[in-house]
Amino acid sequence: MTLHVMPGRRDTPADDAGERRLVRASDRWLRLLLRLYPADFRDEMGDALLETYRDRCRAALRDGGVGALAGVWLRSLADSTRNGLAERMRPAVGWRRSGNWGRDTERAVRRLARAPLFTFSMLATLTVGLGAFAMVATVVQKVLLAPLPYERPDDLYMVWRDYGKVFDLKRGNLAGTDLVALAAAGGAIEGAAALDLAQHTMTAAGSGSDETAPEQIGVLYTTPNLFRMLGVRPALGRTFAPGEVGKGRPALVVLGHELWQRRFGGRRDVLGTDVVLDGQPHRVIGVMGDGFRLDGQLAADAYATHPVNLAETEPGAGSYNVMLRARPGTPPTLVASAVGAVGRMVDERDFEGKGISLYPVGVKADLLAAVRAPLLVLGAAGVLLVLVLGVNMATLLLVRAAQREREFAISRALGANRVALVRATLLEAALLGTAVATLAALAGVWGTRALVALAPLDLPRRATVAVDWRLAALAAAAGALLGALAGAPPAGGSTRAQLATLLRNAAVRGGGGGFGPLRRAMVVAQVALSLVLLSAGGLVVRSFDRLLRVDPGFSPAGVLTFGVPVPGARYPSDTLVLAVHERLHRELAAIPGVTAVGAASALPLAGDPSQTTVRFPSAPGNTGDEERDRPLVDFMPTRAGYFEALGIRVLAGRAFAPTPTRGVREAVIDRTLARQFFPTGGAVGATFRLLGDTLLVVGVVEHARLRDVHQDGRPQVYLRDENYTDYGLSFAVRTDRAPTGLVPEVRAAVARVDPQLAVANVRSMDEIVSAAVQQPRLSAVLLSGFSLGALLLAAMGLYGVIAGSVSRRRHEIAVRLALGSDHGRVLRLVLGEGARLVALGVLVGAPGIYLASRVVDGVLVGVSPFDPLTLGAVTLGLAAVAAVACYLPARRVAAIEPAQSLLEN
Repeated sequence: MTLHVMPGRRDTPADDAGERRLVRASDRWLRLLLRLYPADFRDEMGDALLETYRDRCRAALRDGGVGALAGVWLRSLADSTRNGLAERMRPAVGWRRSGNWGRDTERAVRRLARAPLFTFSMLATLTVGLGAFAMVATVVQKVLLAPLPYERPDDLYMVWRDYGKVFDLKRGNLAGTDLVALAAAGGAIEGAAALDLAQHTMTAAGSGSDETAPEQIGVLYTTPNLFRMLGVRPALGRTFAPGEVGKGRPALVVLGHELWQRRFGGRRDVLGTDVVLDGQPHRVIGVMGDGFRLDGQLAADAYATHPVNLAETEPGAGSYNVMLRARPGTPPTLVASAVGAVGRMVDERDFEGKGISLYPVGVKADLLAAVRAPLLVLGAAGVLLVLVLGVNMATLLLVRAAQREREFAISRALGANRVALVRATLLEAALLGTAVATLAALAGVWGTRALVALAPLDLPRRATVAVDWRLAALAAAAGALLGALAGAPPAGGSTRAQLATLLRNAAVRGGGGGFGPLRRAMVVAQVALSLVLLSAGGLVVRSFDRLLRVDPGFSPAGVLTFGVPVPGARYPSDTLVLAVHERLHRELAAIPGVTAVGAASALPLAGDPSQTTVRFPSAPGNTGDEERDRPLVDFMPTRAGYFEALGIRVLAGRAFAPTPTRGVREAVIDRTLARQFFPTGGAVGATFRLLGDTLLVVGVVEHARLRDVHQDGRPQVYLRDENYTDYGLSFAVRTDRAPTGLVPEVRAAVARVDPQLAVANVRSMDEIVSAAVQQPRLSAVLLSGFSLGALLLAAMGLYGVIAGSVSRRRHEIAVRLALGSDHGRVLRLVLGEGARLVALGVLVGAPGIYLASRVVDGVLVGVSPFDPLTLGAVTLGLAAVAAVACYLPARRVAAIEPAQSLLEN
């Protein structure tokens, strides 16, 4: 059999060269197609994909020639177009492949989800703490830091009289003639306006209005230049022209925005209509915008010009608040010099050189004088709370990082670099900080609303307090920054440690051997900061407790108060005014449950009494010093029954009888005035001079606090209202029923006397007293809340450190127990670690206590800033809480069985 062998096909050199060219062309084509995929996909999968395509191209060229190769090229184009675009458009994949940050973020979220207790406690404490900080920061920024909504607000000043050696009045009003002198001074003074707030009864809202019920409103009388001086324009109509002031001028009024909305329904045709104030029609010429309002004692519902010529007013009478504007760029020292020069001229001209002076105070500083110290204290407490939050967050993250040392050791052993560990640790902190930032901004919004609702109604700029986007961004930035700063110590610690150290620490079951000194330092810092906050909060709370215990000189329980202004145009004579007061008294006394009715021109803690000087020519308390023997007193026209209605104790003599003694002007003086002039008694029956009249003292009563609940004011003189009818009265009704339940019957009683009389400022005396202590109460609540929050955070940090110590030293403790130590001795050993940290924190915080005491000194009442009882109680309380925080994790020692523990390790 013959075997024939057919010769095979042999590639020529030309064929080999052509194939290589086609392979190189395919390679370039495939690399071009890879551009359709995202960059991160090319980095990870590009080489493998390119090799696969190359194999396909070689196989197609070998088996099918150029035609088969072209088919592979076309299919590769289709596949790359479809899959490349799909890779670019898949957001989840894009997020995961956005680099290592994306993957680490996803892993960080999973790690936090696997530790729900840690995550929840961090989110809850930081959200509440940062929300409280955002709330306080909002109030401080809006009230203290934000500029007033006027043109060049820093050039606006209030001007006051200092009566110096004449009598004790450092902040007195000016006379109209003083305003004229200031306006004419020129130089640094660009202009000045005189302001006088009066209460009027509005009995007709205007032409075509359905709202005609009488209402008491505040009308600010001013000079025509006020609005131009402030740089504000009306929303409707115009303001006053320069000549529209003084006697014989038309009665014009500019409405405030709130009154326009409430009473007129925001009607634009209100211009040109009349409103009736105390029986006198006033033509409406303008409406101010929603953003315009003068705060404090100048807050008004409407604005009018003075019905008198200021140059013709009595020079000695202090009747007007005066605001002036300095020329642009004038420093306060030059303004004070210019005002002082006018004051010296006024003193020589009107007071015979007795030393009376004028001085300016910035409008903003003057407005915020009463609230600056409490708000600064709250702001400082908020900053301290944020520091405590940051230290607490860092402490808990350190504890968590210590617990993850085993994970770090394994990662480092498997090749993970330090940058990856830092990124993973920082991402956890950043995620917590970002989540907290969002939640804190929301908590700040809600908390600010609650704070405004609880804040005193007379808080300056109260209507502007609200969280805007800038403050929300501040809270968010604070949360994110807090997370980043708190995450830095554990991140840095995990990278500085050598691999051998990590493996050695992780070898002990439970891990947690690292970061010990840093964690203990964090706990010491927390204890120190908490002690500072607790000392400040304790002093303020004790001060508030003292405030609640003071005797205001009257009995507020069961008393309803309200004003009934009597318009002079409707009751033009003293006889008519007295008659309406008598009818009101009878109608109110007839209400079932009413036990006493009284009235006075100024009620305790709610009114502004008039002042004048008095003289007791033959009193044994006279010193021979004419100025000292003419003290400035508060005087109040009063109806019979007033002392009984308010529960003011009669100390000597009697109160006013229902019927006055004919031919005698009677007066009742308070304990302060009686002690000054009659230190051994005998004031009843004495006579004295007041307002040009000679009065007979028929009784001495307890001093009732009129302005401040925490301190006595000026001496007081009560006059019979029958002799002084020019002063409006506020009524006080004592009842054995709930005071607020009398309101409908009171309104009905007033309407029976005259339906055109308004009932204003209806409040129980308990509400008035509560409002008087509302600001210190709010400060005490917020500071105590901050302090307790800081204490809780310190306890959490201490608990975490001691718990970590017990876990880390479990093997050591088992050895000790196996060698004969009892559980009690080991327990004391663990507790001693916590005690040393607390003691060191107290020592570190001691200087902070001194600083905190100095800061809160301005808001304390009846309490020393270094009150040993308060500071001692605070320190003991901190030690007690710290002891509990140490004992709870330390008691795990009792559960350690030496044999089992050693076997496990």
